[in-house]
Amino acid sequence: MTAAASSTPPGGRRPETWVDATPAEVRAVLTPESAAEFDLQWREALSRAADTYDLTVVHTCLEAWCRVARVTVAAGGHDGYRALRSTAATALEDRGSGAPGVPWREVRGDLGL
Repeated sequence: MTAAASSTPPGGRRPETWVDATPAEVRAVLTPESAAEFDLQWREALSRAADTYDLTVVHTCLEAWCRVARVTVAAGGHDGYRALRSTAATALEDRGSGAPGVPWREVRGDLGL
């Protein structure tokens, strides 16, 4: 099994420690499709940083992908992350199709608020 297929981050990193992950560690746990998107965004961030002499865009890019890596690992790896994304996409589609929701007043009432 490769590091990319493992649900355990490289070096045994715990999910809460992704804040100090290297770009290589982040990329190693991403799904292949996410890794391809990471590569594009990472190169763009590096290019913009080189042009502006400002690393903020690089740090912002890495922070965003650290969250994706953390979710990928928490979901159990590639298959779990794909299932999570599929579920989220379905939920968004259902919400966008005018599926009935529960009024906020009713939710508050059910919670005793």
